[in-house]
Amino acid sequence: MRQFHVRSLQCTVWVPDAEASGLGDQSPLKGALERASARFPLLSRRLQSSVFLIALLIMMTGVGAASGQTLLSLYELERGARPAALGGAFSGLADDAYAVVYNPAALAFLERASAHGLVESRFGRAVYGSVLAGGRNLGVGLVFLNVSNIPWRDENNKPVQAGSFEFTQVGFTVAGGISLADLPLGAGLGVLQNLAVGLRAKILTVSTLPEGSGAGFSLEPALFYKLDNLGGLGGLRIGVVLENLVGLGVNYGSGHSEAFPIGVRFGASLSPVPGATLAADIEANGTVHVGGEYKLSNAQFARFGLLSLAVRGGVLISPLLVQAGVGFGARLRGGLQLDYTALTHSELPLTHRLEVAYRFGFQSFLCPLLGRPCPAPEEAVAILPPTEEPELPEEELPPPPDDPPSDPPVCPGDDPNVDCDNDPFWP
Repeated sequence: MRQFHVRSLQCTVWVPDAEASGLGDQSPLKGALERASARFPLLSRRLQSSVFLIALLIMMTGVGAASGQTLLSLYELERGARPAALGGAFSGLADDAYAVVYNPAALAFLERASAHGLVESRFGRAVYGSVLAGGRNLGVGLVFLNVSNIPWRDENNKPVQAGSFEFTQVGFTVAGGISLADLPLGAGLGVLQNLAVGLRAKILTVSTLPEGSGAGFSLEPALFYKLDNLGGLGGLRIGVVLENLVGLGVNYGSGHSEAFPIGVRFGASLSPVPGATLAADIEANGTVHVGGEYKLSNAQFARFGLLSLAVRGGVLISPLLVQAGVGFGARLRGGLQLDYTALTHSELPLTHRLEVAYRFGFQSFLCPLLGRPCPAPEEAVAILPPTEEPELPEEELPPPPDDPPSDPPVCPGDDPNVDCDNDPFWP
């Protein structure tokens, strides 16, 4: 346990397991704590210990420490197992339900609806989780962070009041996307048919003591373009997201207001060979995301109910920190999907993330609601040829034996009509 003294708040922040994590006094964690505390001068002493939550969020992502973001960094965490394994390079790929949080315009091109969920326990005190569902044109998502049993302490680490309090952040997202081809007269737009526009609306609520509770929202427009064939190199996908372009920041009960940071994120992905995908994102603050994925589909997998197996890797490079990830994903018969990611951090120990997803048999959640069919295309799966019993060679039978020799006929000498001496028939 390491002790940080934040002068602007005149309190001591105790960060569990900081010693075990290798965080020194000059680490990015301490710097982020000092920057965050300077932005909350109106909080009362009872909420001084909640600065611990900033440290907790920073421990969950390298971006927060590098950019000096505060409690609003909940939305800056790389979501999901697959996007995290790709280093967060997903705004230019966005080919599953995580388009809801990475690029809402890409929802216009999803071919199958899916639902994803994960829950993580952090440091024995915090619980982080995410639930998300998306299909063609529409998706929703929920992310939350809860920290319980936070003690009230002063700068001398003495209890200010008996007991403890909780801190909870909940983010709710609704996103939609539509391609120009789906609009009236869109079929005559040529290459622009492959362009889609989208919008993401997100709400953030903070629940704790009255001084630190509040809520805010923002809107994020996005563009996405896909090209199925680029000179034999496979599909090309490009995305642009204007982060928090319009919105209201979180207004706390203490009177303090925190704005959502405005940003721009560009992304692109390419499939150079069948089964392989390369992706890259870059943010306006200089953060770079690079990742790759290769999907294996083997006829032998079908024997075990496995449709495909994917291996992934990526890296997130911010101005101060580096985070790398590796993982795999397995699609099973019946729609079940499992994704695992291991994340390394330049300051923190290895982190494991396991996610469960279900892939539905339709393209959009709007179809069952409207009572119309929109079946998802069949997934390409290698099929084993039917096994045939080998033909055994015909058993060679031995040739039939020759007839045994018989005695020569004997001429009846007592027959007056037979000339035994002159008839050549008789030997």
